[in-house]
Amino acid sequence: MKLGKFAVSFARDTSLGVLSGVKSALTGSFEWCAKSLSQISETPTVNGTRLGEFLKNTGISLGEAGSKTEEGLSRAFESTAQAMHTALEALSETESLIQRKVFENISVSSVVGESFAGMITTSEIQASFRLDGKDVSPEEALADWKKSGSKKPMLCVPGLFCDEGLWTKNGEPSFSEILIQENYYPFYLRFNPGAHISENGAKLLELVKKLLEDPELKRKKFDVVTFSQGGLILRSALYSSKKEGNPLSSNIQKVLFISSPDGGSYIEKVGFWLGLGAEALPVFPVQLVGYIGNQRSEAMKDLSHGIIREEDWKEGTHLGRYGKEKYFGELDEIDAYQIYSFVSEEEGDWSSWIGDGIVEKPSLTLLSDSIFRKKSNPDARVKILKGLSHYQIMPSPELREYFMKIFLGK
Repeated sequence: MKLGKFAVSFARDTSLGVLSGVKSALTGSFEWCAKSLSQISETPTVNGTRLGEFLKNTGISLGEAGSKTEEGLSRAFESTAQAMHTALEALSETESLIQRKVFENISVSSVVGESFAGMITTSEIQASFRLDGKDVSPEEALADWKKSGSKKPMLCVPGLFCDEGLWTKNGEPSFSEILIQENYYPFYLRFNPGAHISENGAKLLELVKKLLEDPELKRKKFDVVTFSQGGLILRSALYSSKKEGNPLSSNIQKVLFISSPDGGSYIEKVGFWLGLGAEALPVFPVQLVGYIGNQRSEAMKDLSHGIIREEDWKEGTHLGRYGKEKYFGELDEIDAYQIYSFVSEEEGDWSSWIGDGIVEKPSLTLLSDSIFRKKSNPDARVKILKGLSHYQIMPSPELREYFMKIFLGK
C-alpha cells in the first residue's frame, strides 16, 4: 500500500512538474510529455491498472493539446492535480481500512500475537489509553479526566479478545454508563492482547506512572476493575512495582477481578497438547498443522499456566512451568474482590473441568481461599454466579449488583 501511494505521489509530482514546464514554455514539449506518459503507462508496475489507463489517456490529451491555448493548458494542469489528489485520497482510505481490519484487529492479535512465526507482522496495536475509539496519550487522558469534573478515577483493564468495547457495549445499562452515573471517570486501556502478560503488565505500570505524575491525580486513589486476562496483567504490574520498591498498591483503593484465570486456561492447555502431539507424528502434513497450531500468541501460551512474571516464560520449557508458583504476594496489600461464573448449575467432575467454558474451576478459584477470603470481611470477597459462561458474566445484572455493593455500599 505504501508503495502504491509512493507511485501515485511520484506520478503526480512528475506529471504536474511536466505540465507546469509545458505551460511556461508553450513550445515543442507537448509531444515529449505525451510520449513519456505513454511509456510510463506501459511499464509493468502500472500497465493494465486504472492509473496506467489514466496516464495513457493523459498523454493522448497532451498530444492533442499542442494546438490549444495557454488557457487550455491551465485547465489540463488543474484537472491532473485533482485526479491525482483523488487517487491519493482513495489509497489513504484503503490503507486506513486495512490498518483497522488487519493490523489493529483485537481477535487476530489475541490469537497470533504481533507476528506469525516471527516472520509476518500481524498486529501493530500498542498499549494505550483510549478515548472515542482512538489511542490517546496519558496527557490527553488526564486532560479529559479534568474536563469531566469526576473525582473518582477508575482503571478499566480488559482481557483477551477485548478492548474498551467490553465496558461500553455490554449490557443494558453498560458497565461504562453505571460508572459515569456514579461519578467515576473510567480510564479505558487497550493492550496488544497477544503480547506476553508480563510485557502488558509493564506497559500498564508505565501508563499509570505517567498519570501519577499529575499532582492532582497523585493525591487520589484509583479503583480498578479487570476482566479475564486483564486480572493477570494487573497482578503482573503490581508484582513489578513491588519488586521495584515502589508498590502501586499505595495508589489503589479497591480492585474487582472478574473471571480472572489465575491458574491458567484449559482452552490453551488443550491447544498446546494437541499442537505438540501433531508435531510429534512422523507425517509431514500433520507436523505442519501442528507447527501452525503452535504459532499462538505469547499471551495465549502464558495462559497455559497463568504466568505473570517475565522470568517464568524466559526460563525453562513450556512443560517445565507446570507446578510452578502462581502467586507472589502482589495482592497482600490490596482491598481485592473477585467474581466468576460456572456454566453448570450443579457441582460435579464435568462442571469442575468446564468451569465457565473458557477457564476451569481450579483456575478461577485458585486464590479464593488462600488470598481473597483471608482478608477482612471474607464472606463478601468472593461472588460465584451459576449458569453463566465466561463472556455472559459481563452484561449480567448480578455483576452490576455486586459492583454496586462492593464499591458503593448499595
